[in-house]
Amino acid sequence: MEPAVHRISILQEQPPTLWAQLETVLAEGGSPPITMTRSASTITFVCDTGDFMLRARVADALMTVCDHGEWRRCFAPED
Repeated sequence: MEPAVHRISILQEQPPTLWAQLETVLAEGGSPPITMTRSASTITFVCDTGDFMLRARVADALMTVCDHGEWRRCFAPED
């Protein structure tokens, strides 16, 4: 099975602490691990799991590091 890939657009600039917290939450999120790469406008998540599971785990991580509902105003799925 090919790894699942999920891309999210960054709609608003985020503080460096958010990125560190997101990496920590993803690392503590269990197996299989999710890798995250970030450009100025996009975050790409990759994991050896199904597409739906990757999207759910990413959404959960974003909800954990952002204020209630804020992640939906700051980020938008590209795919």
